[in-house]
Amino acid sequence: MTRPARDAELVTEIKGAYEGSADAWASGPTTIYRRFAEALVAAAPTSLDGQNVLDLGAGTGVASEVLTDAGAQPIAVDLAHAMLRHRREERPPATVGDAQGLPFGAGTFDAVVAAFCLNHLPDPVAGLAECRRVTRSGGLVLASTFPSDGNHPAKAIVERELERSGYQRPRWYRTFKQHIAQLTGDDAAFAQAAWDAGYGDVEVVAIEVEAGLDRPELAVDWRLNMPHTIGFVAGLDDVARGELRARAIAALSGELPTSAAIRVLRAHVP
Repeated sequence: MTRPARDAELVTEIKGAYEGSADAWASGPTTIYRRFAEALVAAAPTSLDGQNVLDLGAGTGVASEVLTDAGAQPIAVDLAHAMLRHRREERPPATVGDAQGLPFGAGTFDAVVAAFCLNHLPDPVAGLAECRRVTRSGGLVLASTFPSDGNHPAKAIVERELERSGYQRPRWYRTFKQHIAQLTGDDAAFAQAAWDAGYGDVEVVAIEVEAGLDRPELAVDWRLNMPHTIGFVAGLDDVARGELRARAIAALSGELPTSAAIRVLRAHVP
C-alpha cells in the first residue's frame, strides 16, 4: 500500500473514532480541553476581538466558545459530523471539512485557531499550508499540540487499568502515538513544519495549563472518554465499567500534578 493510501486509511479510522465519541467527549474531556483552548486563545499576540476566525478541528465546540467570549466571530470545521452536531443550536456556523483540503476560498479568514488538530495529521505541513491559504495576508495561525516529552502521569496510570480489563490500543492510535504525534510534539519540528508551509514570523511557546488534573475523578473521566478508549469502555457491562472507573480513581489517589504542558505555534501569513 502506498503512503497516500495508508494516510487516507488512517484519517478514515481517526474520523470514525471521533464520530462515535461526541457525547463521551462532552461528558469527560471537555472540561480539560476548554482550559487548553483558553490558554491557546490567550496566547494570541494581538486581540481577536471582531476577527473572522476559523476554528479548525472544532470538535464539540470549546474553542469556538472561547473565541466567542474573546469577541471573535468563529466558523467551525471538523472532519467528524457528529462532533459538530453536538449542541448544534448553541454554536456558531459549522461545516464538515478536511484540514488538508478546506472548503473555503483563499484569504477568507483573519485568523485560524487549530486546537489539537494538526497533531492528528499524517502531513502537518499540508494542513498548515491549507491554514495559510485560507488566511488573509498578515493574518495569524494559532495551533496547539502536546509535547512528546511531557505526558501527564494520569495517562499511563489509567491506561494500565484499562489493560487490566482487556483493553488494547486501536491500530490508528498506535500509529498516531508512534509516528504522527512526533511530527508536532517536538518544538523544532513543529516550527519547521510552519516554515516549510510558507509562514513568516514563526514561534513555538511552552505553556503550562492549570487543568485541575490533581482531581482523580476528573483525570479518569478525561482518559476513559477519549476517542481511542471510549469504544472499549462502552462495550463493558455496567458492573465492569464501574469497577474499572473505581480502580482507576484509586490508582490516582496519590499526589498528581494539577497542570499539563502544551505547545502553541504562533505563525503569521506573509
